[in-house]
Amino acid sequence: MMASVDVEHDDDVLLLGFHGFGNDEHEMIRVIDALYAGTGREPNYLSFHGTYDRPFTGGSYWYPDGCGVAERRRECTHVGEAGVELLHSPVYDRFRKVLIGFSQGGYLSYRMVLEHPDMFDAAVLMSPSFKGEEDAKTIDGSTRFALCYGDGDHTIPADDQRNAHEVLARTGRLFHHVCPGLGHGIDDGEIAALRSWLFDAKLFDADRA
Repeated sequence: MMASVDVEHDDDVLLLGFHGFGNDEHEMIRVIDALYAGTGREPNYLSFHGTYDRPFTGGSYWYPDGCGVAERRRECTHVGEAGVELLHSPVYDRFRKVLIGFSQGGYLSYRMVLEHPDMFDAAVLMSPSFKGEEDAKTIDGSTRFALCYGDGDHTIPADDQRNAHEVLARTGRLFHHVCPGLGHGIDDGEIAALRSWLFDAKLFDADRA
């Protein structure tokens, strides 16, 4: 894990980053830095390293590629429980906690909200895998969601993308963005849309009122 948390500053948003398959915690730090560029704010974040390392090709992952639904959920549960235990530290009490994940990390973020519905203020799901969630229950709590896919993403099957949208839309708290011309990746347009959602839309102002 890599962390940058200023407990003395009055900014109360804490981003919790979960990278995609074959990457590492630097991926989400790059994304977080891009989101904050030009805002005049400094991010507070914890960026996590995948559970399993790839010994020769490098990078890591949260669950084995191609594993079954039960194994995928079990691995996410283990990570989620460890993450929530960490966040129970008094150091993080004052922060609004925002999950942000790409691909595997996006699915992991979704599962963490599903299993800990009162823990997170928002979740940014960037091109999340969503296989096996056809029977997904409605998500309790008040977590706000952002869901992004590229319209050229063929890594995540179209049915899974539609299902992700349907499941999250049922909450009534979904911001959905389709990235034109983008495959399974992240681009400047997606970053700009998410920056606007997080900051320009004053996402948490209603909570402060």
